Amino acid sequence: MTEIISYRLSATGIYGYSYYQGHQYIGETSCQIGCSSTARIAGEDIAWYSSFRIVTDIVPGVSRRINDNRSSEELYRIIFWRPGLYEFVARTDSGEWTMTAEERNNMYLFGRQGMPVSAITERISETDWLPPAGMQAEPAFRTTFFEREDSPGFLMMVLSFPALKMI
Repeated sequence: MTEIISYRLSATGIYGYSYYQGHQYIGETSCQIGCSSTARIAGEDIAWYSSFRIVTDIVPGVSRRINDNRSSEELYRIIFWRPGLYEFVARTDSGEWTMTAEERNNMYLFGRQGMPVSAITERISETDWLPPAGMQAEPAFRTTFFEREDSPGFLMMVLSFPALKMI
């Protein structure tokens, strides 16, 4: 089991999260605030971005694309189905890969249909440790990964979800 704490960062015109496992920095997501919001996701071997127009009508089936910063290739999409239910969709060499994110009792549950939950993100307001100063940081989420996951991409996909979800 792996536990990672997300700290919310804020400054004029920008917000985001930094991620720590214990005192070890894992990565971050930063979002500009404006008519077209661009999010940047960075971590171990990860440089992604996602642009999304704030004026987009949020209706079932609308999606947000997450692209690789180096190649501009789409890595995956987050699809909104209804308040509290999202789906991640990625194309792989072996076909399409999907995972759901469901909000229940102020927690996000991540998993694949017919499989046990692979991660839970819950809201928090206190921790025993705060990251080094830079921007104002406050504890926001605790994410518990229940399966040993070696992929930094999977970790960052789950960790960045609260910043990327549409509502």
